[in-house]
Amino acid sequence: MDENTRVLLLGHSFISRLDRELGSTLPEGFNLKQCDIRCFGVSGGRAESFVVNQDTRLRRVLHSFQPAVLILQIGGNDLNDPDTRPETVACHIVELMECLMSYKSIKVGVVCELFIRHRPRGISPQAYEEKRLLINRMLPTLLSASDYNHMFFWKHRRLMNSPLNVLGEDGVHLSELGYKKFYRSLRLAILHALELIE
Repeated sequence: MDENTRVLLLGHSFISRLDRELGSTLPEGFNLKQCDIRCFGVSGGRAESFVVNQDTRLRRVLHSFQPAVLILQIGGNDLNDPDTRPETVACHIVELMECLMSYKSIKVGVVCELFIRHRPRGISPQAYEEKRLLINRMLPTLLSASDYNHMFFWKHRRLMNSPLNVLGEDGVHLSELGYKKFYRSLRLAILHALELIE
């Protein structure tokens, strides 16, 4: 494994908000001296729009930063449309990751599970939760069926199973405690990804 392996955290507002917390309430660089970690978060980001629009800012980051590990936290905003089917969202997420894995620098791709939302937009909490659980069940199978090696699904176990409230007042984004747990979960995901780089 190269020294200072480059890791890109990509996704919706959870990633952009995490980026703001790093260096203030959370240790910068995830306390991983062997890594150079960068965040690319888009508020309201959706898997479908990343695939279809081929975001030019993201392309610039990929070409200039050249990450070896890419961690993807996306999909929650895609579910706000009540007509969107969970299998469609799951396929868009995997399609996005496969598109990203086509970049030569990327050796490992990690798709994180979708988060709970108590107050999703445009859909009831119950309908959101049903779709979320279905997508999280589909993603490991779809990723393992891909032609790309070294793609895996990451469950935020300590976060989702927490007896404490990890969501903020809006019922969608994370609380301060939630970001601490998110940070720790992503750190473990990075460490696991590093083991796969030869």
